[in-house]
Amino acid sequence: MENKKNGTAERKTDMTMASWNVKALKPGKMQEIIQEIVKSGAQIATIQEIRWHGTGRIDTKDATIFYSGTQQRTSQYGIGFIITKESRGSVLKYTPVNKRISALRVKGRTKNITTITVHAPTEDKDANEKEEFYDTLEETLDETPKYDVTLIIGDFNAQIGNQVSNKGVSGIYTIHEESNNNRDLLCQLAIRRNLMIKSTLFPHKRIHLGTWKCPNVNTINQIDHVLVNRRHTSSIIDVRSCREPNCDSNHFLLRTKLREKKEHN
Repeated sequence: MENKKNGTAERKTDMTMASWNVKALKPGKMQEIIQEIVKSGAQIATIQEIRWHGTGRIDTKDATIFYSGTQQRTSQYGIGFIITKESRGSVLKYTPVNKRISALRVKGRTKNITTITVHAPTEDKDANEKEEFYDTLEETLDETPKYDVTLIIGDFNAQIGNQVSNKGVSGIYTIHEESNNNRDLLCQLAIRRNLMIKSTLFPHKRIHLGTWKCPNVNTINQIDHVLVNRRHTSSIIDVRSCREPNCDSNHFLLRTKLREKKEHN
């Protein structure tokens, strides 16, 4: 789409991304998850807790899966990306970091896009484990090309409250009155690395803000988030959760829309 304004042609292109803690990516469940991601309109999805070991790539008829998990066979952790078949050709590099962090660089219309998918330790984990996670995430950011649109998307296990102290790095559209300790670590990262938390910046109904349903109780939390480097904060035009996609996970799919703008004289 092109708009004429003051003699400048502006071309806008939307890209949709998804994020989903799938609670195990079993062979019989994999195609179902791919189909749900395709139905959501996403070209790229970050996935968490796939519970695979090792690292690698799997190509199916409809998508490519990049993954990074534990070195031993366990029933925990594991992370990765699903890229739909239409977007396979845009992939420049996949970097498996560990069972909680991996990165994907794709070619955009105007700038390349690096997306880091994460699965942060839960609130009750040891402080040393949390510190190690954020140290590794910052090392991953250090390796990201400087001029890329840089996104960090995934399950941060962080509840962001309505405190005034959050306003510099996040918005007011949160379902929580109070923050948890993981929020402090997330906001500190955003401040240090000049990032914005975009998942609390859009005025959606409460049903489209919550991302995780507590097991056995009717309580919804907002713990999955989207961050972007500030120089590209206007590229994120919407973030919302979607209740319709189902893969037997108590997390909801989180959908992000990006808009690239190209100006030329």
